[in-house]
Amino acid sequence: MSSAVLRSVRPGANPWDPPPADRSERRARRRGALRRVVFVVVMLGALASVVWRQTVGYERERQLSALRAELSQAEAERVEVANRIQSLQTRARITRVARERLGMHVARDEEIVMLPVPASTPAPPEAP
Repeated sequence: MSSAVLRSVRPGANPWDPPPADRSERRARRRGALRRVVFVVVMLGALASVVWRQTVGYERERQLSALRAELSQAEAERVEVANRIQSLQTRARITRVARERLGMHVARDEEIVMLPVPASTPAPPEAP
């Protein structure tokens, strides 16, 4: 065997293994591995952020749906109360309640008293 081959083979090493890499090759391999690790970490971070964003969006959509249902129910109650108020303010109902609860009745002509309205007095002039 030649002396170059003997120098490259370490004791106990398999002669068929490739010769040991020099420093620049090892650095290049480390850099490549580091780049792959960084790429995987960045991709996992991006995927995690997408999942987080979708989860938050789903939760907010659920809250919005609940608020819309609550708003719809409140609007229905408002309409119901407005209709109730309108029915309670009718002249027929007020007349009936006044007669039943308070013993009142519609005034007859002889029960109506007309009071004279005093002539309006001029207002005093404003002080300067």
